[in-house]
Amino acid sequence: MESQDYINFEDVRKFINIEDPTLLTTYLKEVFKDLSDRGDSNKKKGISKITFLEYIKLPVFIAEKVFQSFDLDNDGYLSVKEFVENLTLLYLGDFSETIKIIFNILDFDKDGVIIKGDVKILLSYLPLKAEKNKVEYKFQMESLEEIEQIIKITFSNCDNLKLYEFTNIIETKKSDIFLQLLCFLYFSKPFSDSNINMLKYYKRKNSEMRIANSPPVSPAKNLPSPNRRSIFSPVDQILKLNLIENDEDNLNLNNNEKNGINISGLTNNKDKKKIVINNADLTGGHVDMIRMSNQKITVQKSDDINSNIKYSKNIFNSPSVILKRKDKIQMKNISDFNLKDNLVKMEELNINDNLTRSSSFKVPTTVNDNPILYEDWIYKLSESNKIKKYWLVIAGKDIYYYRSEKKDELLGMHNLSGSFVKETGEKKINNEKLFSFAIQFSSKARNYYAYTRDACESWVKNLKESIGYKSFFDFYDMLEDIGEGKFGVVKLGVHKKTKEKVAIKIIKKESMNATDIELVKSEIDIMKLCRHPNIVTLLDHFENSEYIFIIMELLTGGDLEEYFHKIKFKINESKAATIMFQLGSGIKYLHDYGVLHRDLKPENIMLSDNTEKATIKIMDFGLSKIMGPQERVADGFGTLSFVAPEVLIRQPYNKQIDIWSLGVILYYMLSGTLPFDDENDNEEVIAKMTVFTEVQFPNRYWSKRSEEVVDLIRKCLIKNPEERIKIVEYLQHKWIKSLNK
Repeated sequence: MESQDYINFEDVRKFINIEDPTLLTTYLKEVFKDLSDRGDSNKKKGISKITFLEYIKLPVFIAEKVFQSFDLDNDGYLSVKEFVENLTLLYLGDFSETIKIIFNILDFDKDGVIIKGDVKILLSYLPLKAEKNKVEYKFQMESLEEIEQIIKITFSNCDNLKLYEFTNIIETKKSDIFLQLLCFLYFSKPFSDSNINMLKYYKRKNSEMRIANSPPVSPAKNLPSPNRRSIFSPVDQILKLNLIENDEDNLNLNNNEKNGINISGLTNNKDKKKIVINNADLTGGHVDMIRMSNQKITVQKSDDINSNIKYSKNIFNSPSVILKRKDKIQMKNISDFNLKDNLVKMEELNINDNLTRSSSFKVPTTVNDNPILYEDWIYKLSESNKIKKYWLVIAGKDIYYYRSEKKDELLGMHNLSGSFVKETGEKKINNEKLFSFAIQFSSKARNYYAYTRDACESWVKNLKESIGYKSFFDFYDMLEDIGEGKFGVVKLGVHKKTKEKVAIKIIKKESMNATDIELVKSEIDIMKLCRHPNIVTLLDHFENSEYIFIIMELLTGGDLEEYFHKIKFKINESKAATIMFQLGSGIKYLHDYGVLHRDLKPENIMLSDNTEKATIKIMDFGLSKIMGPQERVADGFGTLSFVAPEVLIRQPYNKQIDIWSLGVILYYMLSGTLPFDDENDNEEVIAKMTVFTEVQFPNRYWSKRSEEVVDLIRKCLIKNPEERIKIVEYLQHKWIKSLNK
């Protein structure tokens, strides 16, 4: 029998390095006060989801599930108790407390059981080991194969697991799900021990309140080691997997029948190995991360930028509301967000403002590193317009207020997550000349003052360094308008170093509410993930307090709608099958990662170039949603002529809505008509036809088309989503396979 390696849970916990655990609750309580005062949060209810996502800095899908598991009363906000206690248990809890937190994150519907499909989707968003931060499609497919093996061993013949069953398996058989997710959350924690130790001299009256006690050291708990050849990086990042043989403290595995579960294939104690941590290896940051976390970018002024860039009247379809087709009237009461009103005139861009760009989270080399980036006197105005003096310290992603430079009395702190910094000019206050700057938190700004220009510039420079500012125009040159109103306000750009031409999509944030911003950030996160030949590639993204810039690969072939009209809908079935196979391949990839596109239509499908062999590219993920296989939503998003009937009647739906859209696109491509349409463009008539009328194939358009393609369309347009063809069956359909050999 092969020997089994083991990891001691207490060794994993050492990565957190909290010297005084009681300070963590005080620190988190102060962070809560700051975050609950943000524009989209609520002082009475707590921290909103969008604010929490900005703070926790995880892939959106994982962050949403963490938020959902913490939100015990399901009110959409985290109270101080929910925020502080859950984070304390996550980072400082013993094994039983920590595994319960992880289990709750995996329990999407909070019914006390976790299911295979949900776990698979969440694991697929963990970072992979990859060179130069680049993950190719083939490598991602290998990761999904590894997840399948992990799921198979963990769940065995069960479809779901309760907490005690999950715990037993993690302790005795397979720990990958628990340890990979836990190590990722440890590694991505939004604070450092040094930041927490800044509160040692905290003097506020309520600082004595403790929400959670310092956790006792738990007994040795050795867990089966994850596969050291795993594609996933979190455990490897933290542990560096050094083996020591024949450890006497290994857990006793004689209780294989515990809680009614029969665990087989375990090694005996003499074959076990324990994995311990070399503390010198606990450094390095997210060197293997796939995705980009937020980093701030400063846009430097370019003298000729306004002359080079003309105003574009093109409009975004993302986020969109239900539309008849391109350029038709919007249906009401779906969304108050109007993209056309949020279009950007480049002449109006404040190019001195600060943009965000992704970066890697860095872990201090040692816990003794000086966390202070910058400190000096700063001035603020009181409510009575008096100038008040504070000693301000920048440490990590936090700023701390002290009464004096001795730092022996801490008055308060602010967290810099989701913030932007900019100089606001000279101010005359009480006949004194001051130089000001502001830290912008969503809809709220905090103003600060210095007595000299140099001091003000030093504060701005160091705050930008703390948050991670760079210069946008150090990376890209902005050129002329591109696009014809199909996918938004887009400019041609050129990467300065590589000379690669790119498409730069610009979204104005002014009229966007928290839900709209969440949709756009989810769109970016989905695009970060996608590495598929039939899905548009995200190259970069930037953000400031007013705009979001999405940098994508440049596609020059136009959209599918244009292509259809160019060829006057004269297309043979072989070419049509190639297009539909590529679309299906892209959709299967998205569905494997739990992504519903929700707005598939010809305008959102691009061609890579103008050649006959152009590649199909799915784009526009502004309405997309990441969901587990058993989850359902009832949001009214999509484009009317291409949207599934279950969306129109607000029946909770899943990824089968994308299959319906594929059927409509195929019907439209081969006939030049829509399967459910009205000559007067009456939206109510079209909606009723979509819900109640069976698809028809008039001889005028279909007499020369094959029975196989008609069969595929019928199966895609079945009203009942449970009976509708699945994406795997779609790709295996005779018409698709026979014409795509």
